[in-house]
Amino acid sequence: MPLYLSENINNTSFFSVWKLTESEEELLRLRPLSEQENSCFCFLKNNKRRKEWLTNRILLTHLIGQDFSLDYLPNGKPILLNPKLFLSISHSENFAAVFISKNKEIGIDIEKVRDNMGSLKDKFLLPEESQVIDHSDNILLHVYWGAKEAMYKIYSLYHPLFTEHLSLSCINLQKGTATGKIKKEDIEKTVNVIFKQIEDNILVCCFED
Repeated sequence: MPLYLSENINNTSFFSVWKLTESEEELLRLRPLSEQENSCFCFLKNNKRRKEWLTNRILLTHLIGQDFSLDYLPNGKPILLNPKLFLSISHSENFAAVFISKNKEIGIDIEKVRDNMGSLKDKFLLPEESQVIDHSDNILLHVYWGAKEAMYKIYSLYHPLFTEHLSLSCINLQKGTATGKIKKEDIEKTVNVIFKQIEDNILVCCFED
């Protein structure tokens, strides 16, 4: 069972990361499906999506330790109906990550490090961020991208723009911490950010105070 990482944040929020190495058949042996789940699973045709779908449920079983009811909002955001916990899910090429919280809005992103992130910086950096950031620091660029992806998952109903409404500050690369902020019209909130490198991926978690 390649449970790669599992961490507890202040006894209220928990995340786990799974390395995608098993076949679909092996995953099904690890997490047998209920009749209802199997009906949903049969509609999935893409092999990678099927494995991610199974891995999500394996990680949730690990984190929650009980039966659960998982659904999706029209915008694709996953929600836990039973137990009622805050939830965020992310996938990269070879990892899956699930983040749950008892009482905090949360977001998670895992992204495989790629060489061309610098060429995409104008799609996710505020002008003032672009002026001070070292554009040659590829890992730092991925932290910005991942943090804004995770923040967007928290505040997607407000439709924030990465280059206007979401910002990152107080970045400590040694500790793997930062502060995120959304500021748009009548909403202004700050979130805690933690990040770490997992093999060739950057994992970022955001959670409200």
